[in-house]
Amino acid sequence: MSEKKSRLLWRCRRGIKEMDIIFQDFINHSYDQLTDDKKNAFSRLLDEQDLDILNWIMGKDKPHDNELVNIINIIRESRNIN
Repeated sequence: MSEKKSRLLWRCRRGIKEMDIIFQDFINHSYDQLTDDKKNAFSRLLDEQDLDILNWIMGKDKPHDNELVNIINIIRESRNIN
């Protein structure tokens, strides 16, 4: 595993267990297929607040940044969240 992925996995450790699982699964199964722009968007997503991210993933709200909207949609699709 690359050092960059290892750092991302560390950053994926959140205060909410469900988020840990979603992000770690995403890193392990989908991250490598992302374009560099999408990887950067995922990294920026990890800078956001946990409750905001969880609400976005659960479809209760949307981020105001289109790149974050796109990466959230990719995460939702990888988890089959409608």
